[in-house]
Amino acid sequence: MKLIVVTPAGREKYLRLLGHHVLKNLDVHEWHLWDNCRNEADRAYLQRLAASDPRCKIKRVPHADGGINVIGDFYRFCDDPGAFYLRLDDDVVFVEDGFFRKFMARVMAERGSAIWYAPLIVNNAICNSLIKQLSRVRVDGPLTCQASCEFSWAHATFPQALHPVFIEAVRSNRLQDFRVPDREIRLSRFSINAIGFFGSDIVDLGEHFQPRGDEEEWLSATLPAKLDRPGKIFGDLLVAHFSFYTQERQLLRTNILEGYYELAGLAPPVYEKPPVGWREQLRQWRRRRRGSAPPRYTISLPAPIPE
Repeated sequence: MKLIVVTPAGREKYLRLLGHHVLKNLDVHEWHLWDNCRNEADRAYLQRLAASDPRCKIKRVPHADGGINVIGDFYRFCDDPGAFYLRLDDDVVFVEDGFFRKFMARVMAERGSAIWYAPLIVNNAICNSLIKQLSRVRVDGPLTCQASCEFSWAHATFPQALHPVFIEAVRSNRLQDFRVPDREIRLSRFSINAIGFFGSDIVDLGEHFQPRGDEEEWLSATLPAKLDRPGKIFGDLLVAHFSFYTQERQLLRTNILEGYYELAGLAPPVYEKPPVGWREQLRQWRRRRRGSAPPRYTISLPAPIPE
């Protein structure tokens, strides 16, 4: 079974890091880069990335403009029944060693049990809840098990607390503290930062598979409900997702992205830190006045067990 990674691309500051994780692994048969760039500088990088490895294939649709509403149209290129398609967002900033081989082994063993399969995703609202409730990581602060959690999705304070702890777990070889049991997802939207489908299912379903309108709602919730086939999270396999649009500006003001580059042994990215404009300062002041400041979190690894 061929593994084809697909990525709605791309923002260079993230894609350089994801490319390191994808292209160093020979278990990846091809990497399809869906050209949904927002500017020509990122598009030029996409061309250079594609030229660096023959496994990279750029896929285009004529109306791609960098928005999210066009992404569903790219699934027309997922047409090989002999492949498994793993979608990774361009800001997936960490993939654990051996991930692709282990993920495919799990997928093949579980084939037919679900319509989609996903790893445990650090900074994914539903996975965040699983980490809090089922892992050994200590999370103090509010979370809901909803894709658009009003706490962990809507604000940057949760990933700002979580990412450094996860980075430390990687450095200290303690990823086991994050792992959770597998869980099925039924009748619930799931943020598809990392999600995979069998090409044979895509081809067999034809027009019934193709996303309609909201791509994420259709693929993660509506289609499974119609087919009565759940999604499944493999809780023992880990990737990290940098940010949602609600979190990105604040997280880019930190050194978290640089920390993930350091884990990969790469030079830090060059990008402009987003300034705090007067409108943003005014919104923050108003929130404080209303007593609606973002929630605070304390997150830590458990104390090591004495040998």
